[in-house]
Amino acid sequence: MIRQPSFCYDGAMTRTGWMAVVVTAATVLMGACSDGGSASFSGEVAPTPRRTVVWLDDGVDVATAGLLAASGVDQLVVRRGEINLAGPAPVLQLRPAPTVEGPIPVAIALEVTGLDSGVSGEAAEAVWSALGAEFGDRLPSELILDLPVLGDEAGGFASRLAAESGLAVAPILTVEQLETEAGRRVAEAANQCIVPLFGTRNGDLRGLDEVELRPLADRLEAVRDLGVRIRVAVSLRPQTEPEVMPWGEDLNVLTDGEVADIRRGSNLDRSFEITKPVSWGGRDFGVGETLAVAWVDAAKLHLFFAESQRLVLPEIGGWDLVSLPPEGDTLGLGREELVRYLGGEGPAPEADVNVRRSGRSVTVRLVNRSPFRSAVTGFGNWIQIELASGALVARSRGGFDRVILGSTSSGQWKPSPTGGADAVRFVETYVAPGEEIVTGSVRLPSSRSRIVVRWQVQASDGSIISGVAD
Repeated sequence: MIRQPSFCYDGAMTRTGWMAVVVTAATVLMGACSDGGSASFSGEVAPTPRRTVVWLDDGVDVATAGLLAASGVDQLVVRRGEINLAGPAPVLQLRPAPTVEGPIPVAIALEVTGLDSGVSGEAAEAVWSALGAEFGDRLPSELILDLPVLGDEAGGFASRLAAESGLAVAPILTVEQLETEAGRRVAEAANQCIVPLFGTRNGDLRGLDEVELRPLADRLEAVRDLGVRIRVAVSLRPQTEPEVMPWGEDLNVLTDGEVADIRRGSNLDRSFEITKPVSWGGRDFGVGETLAVAWVDAAKLHLFFAESQRLVLPEIGGWDLVSLPPEGDTLGLGREELVRYLGGEGPAPEADVNVRRSGRSVTVRLVNRSPFRSAVTGFGNWIQIELASGALVARSRGGFDRVILGSTSSGQWKPSPTGGADAVRFVETYVAPGEEIVTGSVRLPSSRSRIVVRWQVQASDGSIISGVAD
């Protein structure tokens, strides 16, 4: 029998919770404006829905697109290449379009260079003429312009391209660019912009290395009163030093205490100093080598959503998630984890804890029945067996990383007691998606000895899920 676990998220509102607030507010507004069944309106405008946009590295099939649509994804984005405006005539370098099936509208992203060299008024017309010929009757839902260098004509080019194409144009502008007059002019011309604000600094999005540890409102203060809608861009692809295959693999191998020592002091999230030769992420690591990693999982993404939802001005128009993770094991956010989180699940692991007794021996099994992962922590994930009276014996850690003898006689856990141990804690550095772990056998004074089994799993945002198993 497992009691209902306690579940704390430090007051952070879930995405489904935010949607509920919007619906409730709209309902109250409509009720307040009604008069005896005849509608009268106060002139207030309902908030524009925020959109969730997912960028793609490759094409997607109908099944994947259906899952994304069901989880609330409003638009997909594919990168198609570059527009060079530096010469006498615009030059387009387009990559072949990936096959994107399914019902979700698809936008294209293009890097624009040469805007600082002076752009003629006909440049936007020429660009759209070439793009229109490429698209034919399958127009994208939006044109996204990545503008690494701004010039005086950048805003004019964006607005003219929107007028020529009849499509919405969304420039990508960094925090540093928005703090310049040229950047603000571009944002005003398009009436929206995509701003890289969260995630790993892997090169997928510009400007994340410029973002200081400041509140989101401070980072966007320069455009607070422009009336421009901001789309928050999040870089999801993990980062490693040295580089491995693009999405790495699950951390379970590296968090084994026999494979690596974990260091918090790192220029990324964690460093693993290899103590036993290991192959990880498509690369072999020898003893003494160090692998640094940074990643985003559902709990961190949850924090990013929560912080941006609290912002009043500038108005948040939605989120761009760059990019859709592959299927299978990944470092950080996997595809199933992302889809199920966007669909309203998670973001913490779902622990199923089962106690097995046989005579004087007891073991405990922990199963993570979700695609969501725990934090990498030396103390946050554990199973604890407490004895009502007497002393217990635990010689094996089982499938856990460490076993610590202790006491709870004072009402609190204390490791390494001076007398006999009446409690034992099995510690796991990292609980992977779908992982099953069994403790070593604990020997009790008798088959009738009363015990309490407590458990705790910590998510990467610091939140805790915990429970008691009888």
